[in-house]
Amino acid sequence: MGRKSFLDISDTYCLRGIAMLMIIVGHTYNGYPVNSPGYYFPSWMNCLQIGLWGGMGVGVFLFLSGYGLFYTLSRRATIDKRYVLSKIRRLFEPFIIYWIVEVIVLAVFNRSELTLHLLKEMATLSIHPDVENWFFKVIIGVYIITIVLFKWKMKNAVRLAVLFVLSLIYIVVMKEMGFGQWWYNTILCFPLGAFVAYRYEWFAKLSPTWMSASGCLLLLAIFFVHMNTIAFHLVFALFCVYAVRLINIQNKVLYFMGFNSFVFYYIECPVMDEIMMFSYANFPVYCVLSVVGTCVLSYLCVKCVGKIRF
Repeated sequence: MGRKSFLDISDTYCLRGIAMLMIIVGHTYNGYPVNSPGYYFPSWMNCLQIGLWGGMGVGVFLFLSGYGLFYTLSRRATIDKRYVLSKIRRLFEPFIIYWIVEVIVLAVFNRSELTLHLLKEMATLSIHPDVENWFFKVIIGVYIITIVLFKWKMKNAVRLAVLFVLSLIYIVVMKEMGFGQWWYNTILCFPLGAFVAYRYEWFAKLSPTWMSASGCLLLLAIFFVHMNTIAFHLVFALFCVYAVRLINIQNKVLYFMGFNSFVFYYIECPVMDEIMMFSYANFPVYCVLSVVGTCVLSYLCVKCVGKIRF
């Protein structure tokens, strides 16, 4: 109990994999006509609160992204062009893979959608059909801001303060402009992860048993007062990074999903929107097939890209 190192690299990737699974399942639920005639959704599944899973997974992913980026940059002597280009490739390569797969899937399942409008969606970093790719745009933004902050000479404490202040400003702006809460209710997880990287030694000393137990109780308290809040996602992210020290989550499949998480994030779209739509009327079947289909197609994409690089 608690003998594993805090935020072990294998655990973080496996935790990313779990977060991606939560996001995929949560997205299958989004917009599903639960109580409509002709659509089967077991009533007992309501207690699972699947609608929250996507946000919870995103919160964990943003936390780990903030932690990993801040931890790495704070220990690098310089931020050279090669490092920046590697980050750009890691961000945009999955997006390019997605659009190649999307066009192929549409050619097979829905040729009527193959119009010039797809070029507009590509250029605006959107997902077909005209889905605002908010998560990708937010990740790009926070990555750019963090890297720029490390290009300037300042203390890490100041960099953290700037990240938190800009995140708070972002939340206010998004609310005032009427954007959906999914645009902002997990964003503070990124600077929280950066803060944990900054005070790594202090957080590593905290008891994983105590932190997991207290985090679980706090989550329940927040959940019953008001679900899907900023506080809920912050606590859930911290709860996860301590809980994995008590539970062995290391698994080759989860690690693969976590390492290639952006590919999975994108490939779920053509799988859910086109390939598995034949099972849409039965939610449990549709959900399982979407998860399995995303895993299989993502694996094939990663292997194909790997061979092309070689």
